[in-house]
Amino acid sequence: MPSNPELAKMRKTYRYQQARKQILKRDRGICWLCGRPGATTADHVVPLSKGGHPFDPANLRAAHRSCNSSRGAASPSVSATPTSRRW
Repeated sequence: MPSNPELAKMRKTYRYQQARKQILKRDRGICWLCGRPGATTADHVVPLSKGGHPFDPANLRAAHRSCNSSRGAASPSVSATPTSRRW
């Protein structure tokens, strides 16, 4: 798992920024955690600390910064709707 300074550096890379733009466009800015529009970050479904790939579009979903931060490294249970996810 990358350390916090390494994660901060990764998030500034061109590759990450391009992946984030692609994910926000794909998900139409809808947060996968709360279901509301206005997402600005790309959240890793499988956290990097648990072996998730940092740039794989299948591991990234649009999320609000506050939803993304409150989730931390918790893994959601598989669910059909964003509002029924359990942490």
